[in-house]
Amino acid sequence: MIKLEIDKRAYNSITKNFSKLVYTKAIKNLEDLPKKEEIVTLTYNGKFVAKALYNPKSVILKILTTENEDIDYNFFYKRILKAKIYREEILNYKDTYRWIYAEGDNLPTIIFDKYNNIGAMQLMSKLIEKEYLKDIIDILFELSDLETVYVKRGKKGEKIKDKIFGEKKKYETIIKEGKAKFKVNLKGHKTGFFLDQRENRLAIEKFVKEGDRVLDVCCYTGGFSVHCAIKGAEVVGVDLSKKALKVAEENMELNNIPKDKYTFIEGNAFKVMEEFIENGEKFDIVILDPPAFTQTEKDIKNALRAYSTLNYLGINLCKRIFVTCSCSHHIDRELFKRTVISSAFRAKKELIMIDYKGQSPDHPISIGNKNLEYLKCIFFYVKP
Repeated sequence: MIKLEIDKRAYNSITKNFSKLVYTKAIKNLEDLPKKEEIVTLTYNGKFVAKALYNPKSVILKILTTENEDIDYNFFYKRILKAKIYREEILNYKDTYRWIYAEGDNLPTIIFDKYNNIGAMQLMSKLIEKEYLKDIIDILFELSDLETVYVKRGKKGEKIKDKIFGEKKKYETIIKEGKAKFKVNLKGHKTGFFLDQRENRLAIEKFVKEGDRVLDVCCYTGGFSVHCAIKGAEVVGVDLSKKALKVAEENMELNNIPKDKYTFIEGNAFKVMEEFIENGEKFDIVILDPPAFTQTEKDIKNALRAYSTLNYLGINLCKRIFVTCSCSHHIDRELFKRTVISSAFRAKKELIMIDYKGQSPDHPISIGNKNLEYLKCIFFYVKP
């Protein structure tokens, strides 16, 4: 196994701050970096520090373990079991949860969501696929009631072909979230459903009053919309995806919401909101849950402009409760909050912050690994 000597700063980051990442600039013997994806040993002053996954296409090495242990079936079994125990015994999640959250569970490049007895994996490593996927799949089946596991290429991942495992080839199921029910299709976007917003969707219910008008912008398959409709609101959902809106309608029907209680609009969120403002529309509750406006640090300024405009429009349309989200990893909590507040000043509306939430706890953020935190969700009261 190739040995790479790291500098003192990286050593302290791993051993004292629990960091799961090392940048290649911290490697002293750069000439020894492998030409292909490989598991390497990190050393400091010649002594073992960690084993890490290195991909020449990235400037980041991802820590697998700080123990001098073999990366084998037992390695994956221990980690996957610990991840399950955390979800089921600590968080008390039962049938549906994110079981594996990459570095959050010391299993970099692997994302796995369980929906009842089916599950979807996003994989971002050709090496893991080639050398360890069979073991990982066997472990998932052994530790659960899973009947089907669907594996697909993850974001920024290698060229991994979709694979399906299990005796029963089943892609769809219906999950429960509080009193709400949702259709999940493993072939949908990412793993099929956004479990990271679960606690925030449940939280919106306590602010909804019978007869409220709710605007759900970038509603996707209607997560927030369904929860609001269940509480008696009339919902208008907006999304660019016709396919997603069809599922949103199916989710409304699944929850026995009358057809006259919801409208879904296919279109550009900015343009639709501008038209609403021109027409003098107002909503008791406005929810903004856009996709990430940037995947790189280079585009932060453009992303902030987009967030600023979207929030300005949303605040103008809102009468009482304003919920705004960002899943852009490169925009941190404070920067996002400042952007929203700036939009409120521009709209000449005074906001009171009720709560600042993040991703569901089955997407764990370990100390020293801020990179695992991406979802921001702020609840505001709009003063009349």
